[in-house]
Amino acid sequence: MELLVDTWNVLHQMGVLPPDLAGLEVGELAHLLSKGRWASDRISLICDGTPGNSGSATGRNVEIVYTGGTKSADQEIMDRVAVSSTANRIVVVTNDREIIRFIRAKGAQQLGSVEFLEAVADDHQRPNKKIVRKPSGLSPEKAAAWKEEFGFDSEDMTDLHEEIKHVDIPKPKTVPTPEEKPKTKSKKIAKPRLPAEPDLPDDLINEARRLSE
Repeated sequence: MELLVDTWNVLHQMGVLPPDLAGLEVGELAHLLSKGRWASDRISLICDGTPGNSGSATGRNVEIVYTGGTKSADQEIMDRVAVSSTANRIVVVTNDREIIRFIRAKGAQQLGSVEFLEAVADDHQRPNKKIVRKPSGLSPEKAAAWKEEFGFDSEDMTDLHEEIKHVDIPKPKTVPTPEEKPKTKSKKIAKPRLPAEPDLPDDLINEARRLSE
């Protein structure tokens, strides 16, 4: 990704940076960007005029471009977007409406100056924090709207992902099929026993025999 920064537009935003970064100069901004979340991207700080006391030193992935007296920084940014064959990989940092209209028509993305400075300050205050980059398919503007809507940031998403990984999901109980059900032995039903015939006295038996003759 390539970052084109409308430098004076960014540095003229008031009340955004913490006290230790107040009055940030171009060279200092370049130094911060070379260590922050955009450290692996190509960054160009586009400035009106000529180098002043801040100089034109560059970081390992940051260049500072002064447009001189014949061209404005706004025009330099728009020209770079216009001639790029990969404009969709360019993010322009500015609040200038004319630039925004032009670069969006060319397919480039836009990041607000205030949001940009907040990210720079956040990286500076928490240098050891693991920075989670936004997906390249999501524009900075849409990502900002998503975060505002749901109240999430990158740290929240990382914590949520870690919690999900440690959740124990109970295994479903298996129900045995009819073939697997244990067979029970059928119980035999005993027939009722008849009471035994009573024993008759011998004299009664003999009398019965005599009468039957």
